[in-house]
Formats: sequence, C-alpha cells, structure tokens
Amino acid sequence: MQNSETKIRLMIITHDLALGGLQQVIVNICKTIDRTRFDPQVLCLRTTGDYTPEIESLGIKVTLIPQKKKGADYFAFLKVARILKQEKIDVIHTHNTQPFMDGVLGAILARVKTRIHTDHARDFPDKRRYMFAEWFLSHFVSKVVAVSEHTAKNLMKYEKISPHKMAVIPNGIDGSKYAISIDKDKKRAEIGITDKGPIIGIGVRLCEQKGITYLLKAMPEIIKSFPDCTLIIAGRGPLENELKLEASNLGLSKNVKFLGMRLDIPELLQIMDCYVLPSLWEGMPMVLLEAMASKCPVVATNVGGISSVIKSGETGLLVDPEKPKAISEAVIRMLEDNHLRGKMMHGAFTLFTENLEASVMTKHYEELFGNTR
Repeated sequence: MQNSETKIRLMIITHDLALGGLQQVIVNICKTIDRTRFDPQVLCLRTTGDYTPEIESLGIKVTLIPQKKKGADYFAFLKVARILKQEKIDVIHTHNTQPFMDGVLGAILARVKTRIHTDHARDFPDKRRYMFAEWFLSHFVSKVVAVSEHTAKNLMKYEKISPHKMAVIPNGIDGSKYAISIDKDKKRAEIGITDKGPIIGIGVRLCEQKGITYLLKAMPEIIKSFPDCTLIIAGRGPLENELKLEASNLGLSKNVKFLGMRLDIPELLQIMDCYVLPSLWEGMPMVLLEAMASKCPVVATNVGGISSVIKSGETGLLVDPEKPKAISEAVIRMLEDNHLRGKMMHGAFTLFTENLEASVMTKHYEELFGNTR
C-alpha cells in the first residue's frame, strides 16, 4: 500500500453536497475510488449539505471555503488556490460552471497540473458568458468529461470545446442500495395507499425541467384503463404548489400523492410498477439508474442522454417530450403487458450491472486522475 506521501492527492470541487444527482456522483466516487492510490478530499464553494456526513464517515475531509456575508465572491479562486497549496493537491476534479471557473483559476495559481472537469448537462444554449468562460477554461484542463454522448455533442457544438479535450463517462450509482427486499403492503399503507391498484411514480425536483405537468395531464387516460392506479411524486421544488393545484383541477386528488422530500427512494422504487420520467431536457439522470438497479420498468422522454441507457423496447419505453397522450399510452402498455414489463426489467438491470455501477464509473475517472505523474 502506498503511504500518504506517495498517493495522488485529489481535490473534488463542487457548489455543495446537497441532495442531488451531481452530488451523488461525488459521493460514489469517494466510496469507490482506490484509496491505496488516491487520497481524496472535497471542497465546497457555497455550503456543505446532506451528503457531508456520509463522505466524512469514509475518512475523507470536507472543506467549505470562507464565505462572504453578502454578494458574489469574485475572488473565491484565491481562497481555492490557498487551500490547494496547503493540502499539496496533485489533481482537481470540478463539477459544473462555478467550480470550473474558481477551481481551474485556483489550480493554475497553485500549480496543480492535472485538472479534470465534469459537465453534468443542462439546456443549451446556456448564457453566453458561461459558454465563453467554459470554452476559455477548457484550454487549461486535461479533460472535459461529459456524462453522455448528447452532452458531449452539445459542449462541442455550443462551447466549441475541442473533441481532443472531450471524454464521456456515464454516471454510476451503488446498486447494492437498491437490491433490497421490503414488505410492500406495509410500505403502501405507510404512504396512504389502501387499494391494490398499480403504482407509477417519480422522484425528482419539482421544476419545469422534469415536465411533471405532462405526466399529470396523462393521468386521466391512465385512470380510464386502471381506475385504482396511484401516481406518487417524491420531491420538492418551485412548482410544488402549482402542480398540486393542477392535480386538483384535473380531478386527480384521489389518484395522485405528493410525498415531499423522501430519504426512502430505494423502498419506494420497490412498490412502483413503472417509473415515469417526462423530462424536457436531461443529461444522464441518476433517477433512471436507480430505477434500473431496482428492477423497476421505465417510461421516459427521449431527450438528452436518456436514450443511451433507455433503449426503447429493450430497457424501457421512450416517448416524445410534452406529449401526455404518448405518456399515457406507454404507461398503459407497460402496465397491461407483464411479458413486456419483465423483458424491460431484465434488460435494464443487465445494462446497469455491466456499465452503470459506481465502480465502473470511478475506474474511468481514476484513469484520468492517474495521469498526474
């Protein structure tokens, strides 16, 4: 085993460690990285968050840069540079725009030679100043990692990032968290479902990107075929009250349950007969990997990097975005056809175990991190 002086000292730089897909990637890297070769730390630029105790329990240091009391901190990169020097960091790994800017500028000042950046996808074109900044900074990193081929194409098209700088590493999760057995009747009763009808569900931030309004609009047709079907929606966000009002106006109060923020998503996935993701844009959504690891059949919109993991008719069903009728037809088809549902479950789980486990993702990152010496 290498001692701490010979290990590669890695600093992962993020906005925060709040509950979210990007942050889950960081947790999974921390949990699966080869600690005989790497000595990882995490640097938060804005705040820490719910995942902090889990990372610290691994013996990994989490640091929050000193915060300004008011306004934007245009000199945060100087604080980053100071910390990188103090910790004698060999490699930085930044996630999304602000960490990209402050992390790379800080690394240049601290003379950290290996700089890796991951873009977790967004709706392009982005703000021009952000795209220009990322194009400029891409000249000072070893690699820009995209979480899907779709994201890589967007970065090359809109930010003119050189193909030679690009790498694609799909997100990965710890499948063992989802390979569980529960008392399904007890779980249904716990969230207030008393009948025996099918359950479809989604667990995301309640925002425009996720297209939940189109799933609500699809529910009346689904209910015609399955009157006792229940849609469970886990999560919070800016559209929560608006979506609750829409569900009420559509007469769905009996069939739709808003569960708020939940920490028992692995258990909720065990009682779902179908996971539905009606997003308007995506990169590589972690929620789909969670469904695949749970053997929960998926209906999703064909946007962003979703088609790289959901192959329609093989690992799930894809539909066009903003089409409630297409969503209802796909969900009804999935609920009616047990053979199809079983085929989707098997195909998705096989794809997950072979390509989307956290350990597979981390090995690809280790190859990039290891090019420091």
